[in-house]
Amino acid sequence: LGDVYKRQILMEQKIIPIILCGGKGTRLWPLSRQSYPKQFLALYGENNKSLLQQTQERISFLSGITEPIIICNEEHRFLVAEQMREINVKPKAIILENEGRNTAPAVALGAIKALEEEQEDPLLLVLSADHIIRDLNVFVKVLKQGCDSALENNLVTFGINPNHPETGYGYIESEFVLDKNNIKGSRIKRFIEKPNKELAQKLVKSNKYTWNSGMFVFKNSLIIKELNKHAPLVLEHCKKALDSSVRDLDFIRIGGESFSKSPNIPIDIAVMEKTNLGLVLPLDAGWSDIGNWESLWDNEKKDSSGNVIKGKVFNEGSSDCYIKGENSLCLLYTSDAADEEDSV
Repeated sequence: LGDVYKRQILMEQKIIPIILCGGKGTRLWPLSRQSYPKQFLALYGENNKSLLQQTQERISFLSGITEPIIICNEEHRFLVAEQMREINVKPKAIILENEGRNTAPAVALGAIKALEEEQEDPLLLVLSADHIIRDLNVFVKVLKQGCDSALENNLVTFGINPNHPETGYGYIESEFVLDKNNIKGSRIKRFIEKPNKELAQKLVKSNKYTWNSGMFVFKNSLIIKELNKHAPLVLEHCKKALDSSVRDLDFIRIGGESFSKSPNIPIDIAVMEKTNLGLVLPLDAGWSDIGNWESLWDNEKKDSSGNVIKGKVFNEGSSDCYIKGENSLCLLYTSDAADEEDSV
């Protein structure tokens, strides 16, 4: 009866997505650039949808999900609005940052705004706008488990089962061994910033370490409480920024002077490393953040020569390359590049 009741709560529980859309995607230059970063590009799949649009659409069918709150740079406001319009989504809010202050202030802005919007205490599902998920069935299964755990007053994050010693991601050390077939999760012992190659090789040998996905789910009231406890300056300045905000068409322009005073700090360090409520669930769903040309090549379908070819391209004799023809621009990435630098 308890499990049935819990499932009924989840069916009725309101879940507000907080989509963080402020990345610059500099490692995918020149395709991704400051004025048009990777989250707005159709980099993956055959449906010609941007990474932001795919992020929204993969959660749109979940029970209890609402329209998203999107946090972005003011420079990209019309890109966000137009791409949401293209998939028939009207966000609860598009909050414009005058400058990037990392993920803790962005999450705080979303949580404070959600508190204003809802009388009840919704779950907040924090997602980055530039991720891909290949196995949606596994993603939904683990996400539902995460929502159940969040309803039990946990701050839940999702750890990606590593398959190689990646130096471009942070890692999460769990107190207990994580098993992707048993997604109950573990308390978090610590977060590790992007390691060097030697340390990464050691970490992937243990089932206690997962890649830090940057995805979270928690009660709105609980993350506000923990921000107030562990990062009060972040919460204070974000509240002031929203209190002095103005509505501009479909956008919310926050008070830039107050927001600029907020500590520039990720949510992992501001809250998750300090709280005793952190829980990590293993996620093995074909996740990637498309952080560089190698990961873009690695995640796409290849021809018999190992090539990924996009657009109008004449190709002869190449192998293991990513080739994209876009208008008059042709981009080439070869997997034979040096270990430390991509060849573009």
